[in-house]
Amino acid sequence: MIDLENIDHIYLYPGYTDLRKGRKALGHMSLELAKDDKEHKLFIFCNRESKLIKIYEKDETGVWVYIRSLDESRFGWPKNMKEALEINRSQVEWLLKGLKFISYKKQEKNIDYF
Repeated sequence: MIDLENIDHIYLYPGYTDLRKGRKALGHMSLELAKDDKEHKLFIFCNRESKLIKIYEKDETGVWVYIRSLDESRFGWPKNMKEALEINRSQVEWLLKGLKFISYKKQEKNIDYF
C-alpha cells in the first residue's frame, strides 16, 4: 500500500485515460496538472468504464505505478480539467475503497469533500 504520510500533493486527472499507457506517457500527462519538481506526488488516472485506476507516484528517487480495480461499483470521476483538483490523504483512502465523490467543486485551500 502507498505510504500517504510522505506524499506532498495528490491529484486526480480528469476525464478518461487509456490505461494501456505506461509510466512515461502517464508522466507526461501528470505535467498538465503540476510542474516537475522534487516534491513527492501522486497522480491518479481512471479508465472509460470507471472501474480501473492507475496511480503514478513520483518521488525523489523515481516512479511507482499502481493499479486498483473494482468488481461491481465504479469510481466517481471528474470529467474535465476545470474539475481536476488536488485531494487530501483521507480522500485517497476513500477513493481506493471505491467510495464516490459527492462534489468536485473546489473549496478553500484546494480541498474537496466526499
